[in-house]
Amino acid sequence: MKKNPLFYFLVVLLTSCNVVSSPISTPTPNTGSSATTMAVKVSSPVGSAVEVAVSPTVLPLQTNVPATASPMPSPVNSPTIAQVNQQPYAAILARMYPGSFVLLGGTENGKWLSPETVAPQLSDGEMYHIYGVDGPTGSAKGKTPGYDQFCQGYLVETDSYPFGGRAVGVTGNWDVMPRLAQEISTDNATYVEVLKTWLVGQNIPEPVVEIDQILRVDIEGDGTDEILISASHFVEPTGHSVALGDYSLVVMRKVIGNSVVTIPIIADYYYQEVEIQFPLTYAALFVADLNADGTLEILVGVERWEGTGVLVYEVEGTNIQMIFRLICGL
Repeated sequence: MKKNPLFYFLVVLLTSCNVVSSPISTPTPNTGSSATTMAVKVSSPVGSAVEVAVSPTVLPLQTNVPATASPMPSPVNSPTIAQVNQQPYAAILARMYPGSFVLLGGTENGKWLSPETVAPQLSDGEMYHIYGVDGPTGSAKGKTPGYDQFCQGYLVETDSYPFGGRAVGVTGNWDVMPRLAQEISTDNATYVEVLKTWLVGQNIPEPVVEIDQILRVDIEGDGTDEILISASHFVEPTGHSVALGDYSLVVMRKVIGNSVVTIPIIADYYYQEVEIQFPLTYAALFVADLNADGTLEILVGVERWEGTGVLVYEVEGTNIQMIFRLICGL
């Protein structure tokens, strides 16, 4: 039987009404850990003894290390974890001896960041503002940080800043050296006597006073200067052994109330002879505001047999806290 056109129209219409639409799949957003960068802040009190595997450490105010054990203090205090995916933050470089800059770490909103946190954020061509002992010296482009197994830390080569002496570099724009340190003669009779008295108090009855550097600077910006003294004495000059009465230290003279007190920043004292010791020598002081809080941090250069390094300390009143540490060598 021949069907008319109306019949075919009705068949098509009924077929289309019975089609069921399939739902569209919506992908789930990726909320993995790659979206968050972690930071480390040290905020625990002085004197804890919990070891952690991060750079910042807390140092007791006084160390009396015998000749049989002259190690750097282990990192202490479990770090507080904080997100650092907010800008701005700044990377911090330092160089206390000729050679590459070392990546100390960084800062964000006054909090300290570990070098492991900062290194992945830095790329080839990163611009750093460089400061020498006398203030700003210009800018430098840094290469991508490279991890150095010998130093167990990150080194940064620069293509626009020559090898030279002590310097720090930051990616931030604040005044890193708002107050410059004044160098005082190491023969100053007052501080020679101060150091002698201090060493006698550390059970070195007849100390040989050998001061390497004295700096006068207002650390906290309160209008009162502090005095930083670095001194070392070793009978055997090659850096292999130690003898009774040897020492290396950095101390700070600070006004507290109506008194002037001596506060050790770091110190090693030796009370017996040891033939193979490879002692650390603390010197090459540098001061700079590394986290834009107005207070200057103290950088201490470290030397030992076939090794160098840098330690960074934060000062709050009489509390001394180690923030960064990197030592290349044995």
